[in-house]
Amino acid sequence: MKKILVPIDFSETSMNAFQYAIALFGTTAAEFTLLHTYKASTRAFHMISIDKVMKDDAEREMDALVEKLQTDHTGVSFQTKIVKSDPISTITSLGNTGKYDYLLMGTKGATGLREVFMGSVAGGVISRTSAPVMVIPAGCIFESLTKITFAVSNNPFSATTVKPLRDLTEEYKSRISVVHVTDEKDSQIENILKPIQDLDPIITYAFGEGKIAKHLESHLQKQPTQMLCMIRSKRGFFDRIFGESVTMKQTFNSPVPLLILHE
Repeated sequence: MKKILVPIDFSETSMNAFQYAIALFGTTAAEFTLLHTYKASTRAFHMISIDKVMKDDAEREMDALVEKLQTDHTGVSFQTKIVKSDPISTITSLGNTGKYDYLLMGTKGATGLREVFMGSVAGGVISRTSAPVMVIPAGCIFESLTKITFAVSNNPFSATTVKPLRDLTEEYKSRISVVHVTDEKDSQIENILKPIQDLDPIITYAFGEGKIAKHLESHLQKQPTQMLCMIRSKRGFFDRIFGESVTMKQTFNSPVPLLILHE
């Protein structure tokens, strides 16, 4: 059974991400844990009363949500957690327990994934957790994963690292399109891809020097896909995108969900 942790704040963005999660995993044996965190940022003498109000409001909204979900999605398993704490530390801590197969989060903003690269909650979680993180752009509607684009660098990765990608590929019989952003073709890329060789990936190249995010974004515009997968490793491809200028972080746009794996 797949276990999916879905942080929610009852906003339209987080609820849309949760609907995406149900559409993506609901046809398989899956258990969803809805996590809501709250933390009052007021002076101590007001804290107790405000905390109680926030907790009561959260419990009321969560109860209403679960009641609706049990009506609309019979047969789907739900659990809930309401925690008084910082969202990044709470989500990260739960993700690092190893109990969850995926953390699935929504992002706000007209371009969806811009927030990931600008120090958002999603970005904070990605940089701290070892769990696979799926980031859903605001307003994204689920489409069957006919094609998954897998952006890679020259860094090798293990079969264990890409198991979440493999599981999705096998569930949806997806075609894997590997995009290698590089200055020139690398004969070692096939060796790097050995852990997914049996999935018959199609290898394409996004040539160019300098700004990785710009070349990757251009590739995605030319080659539509239902999901983008990347591996985050020390001094790797993903961190090179994070390390680019603020301007580039703001202009890396993707209309599709982003799956971040950790090596």
